[in-house]
Amino acid sequence: MVVNYLKSTINNRFDTWLKRRVPSRFHHKLSRRNIFIMPTKFGFAYLFFVFLLFLLATNYQNNIIMLMSYLLASFFITVMMHSFYNFSGLEFTSPAKHAGFAKQSISLPISIIAKRPHFDLTISFAKQVGKQQFIHLKQCKVGCTEVSLPFIAEHRGVIEPGRIKISSEYAFGLFISWAVLDFSHQFTIYPQPKKVRTNQYRSADQSDNSGSSYSNQSAGSDDFSELKDYVIGESRARTAWKQFARGQGRYTKHYQNQQGSLHWLKLGDMPTNNLEEQLSFLCYLVLEYSNKEQNFGLDLTQRGDTTINTISPNTGQEHQKLCLSALAHVKQQA
Repeated sequence: MVVNYLKSTINNRFDTWLKRRVPSRFHHKLSRRNIFIMPTKFGFAYLFFVFLLFLLATNYQNNIIMLMSYLLASFFITVMMHSFYNFSGLEFTSPAKHAGFAKQSISLPISIIAKRPHFDLTISFAKQVGKQQFIHLKQCKVGCTEVSLPFIAEHRGVIEPGRIKISSEYAFGLFISWAVLDFSHQFTIYPQPKKVRTNQYRSADQSDNSGSSYSNQSAGSDDFSELKDYVIGESRARTAWKQFARGQGRYTKHYQNQQGSLHWLKLGDMPTNNLEEQLSFLCYLVLEYSNKEQNFGLDLTQRGDTTINTISPNTGQEHQKLCLSALAHVKQQA
């Protein structure tokens, strides 16, 4: 208990100091202010060996061994300066907002700008969560290098993975140079899609008079109705390309069946009482309806909750993102 308390206190104070030393920014440049250097295990062993040589030389008054210890100590300091030079000057940028599905890999893009070659760079999360991976660059060439750091979240919700750690043991492995940078990353984790059987969902709808139903019929099989002005977020599959090619403007095709029936995906209609499974089923249905260009709305009102939580029926990629984000933010009732 005492050890855990001391460790927690030290970590909290270090995090507070680190926030002042290296604040959150969209763009970071490595310098003496945010670079940390210390010997590796091999470096400490090397330093201990140099110290033994120095003691041996003074004990036997051997000038050759004394000179050798001085040369090795000078080499140790030179490597430290070279490690700092290899690490400094790098610039890192990364967008803050990201989204993905639970238990699936999410790529975190990071841009590295270098004015000279840098070697042996490792990029990872400072606080590893689960089986997170890392990126290793043997050489970072001059210019802009784009890398993708994978992140896997076990549960849905809004997650802050914390700082990004960049480290290097160049050269000779005597020192490790590192920096922990805060880009204010925030992941919106959608529920893991779980396939729901059509007959299960239909049987749940039979007791509801609101007309919600699950249909396998795609929008492309309905009768064409009219052309409407293009709205940002609508799928390209519905774009009227002939009119667009003639220079008449950008329009989208609309169908009679889509306008005549509104599909509601309801949380209470899912064939389970477990909230997380209900959200997984809804996530699958949202993706299915969006891929088939069907007009649908989302009702996330939980049983016993007097607050109505709905999203009006619509189509398109923006509507899909809005629905998935709403699924990620659903809270468990007390």
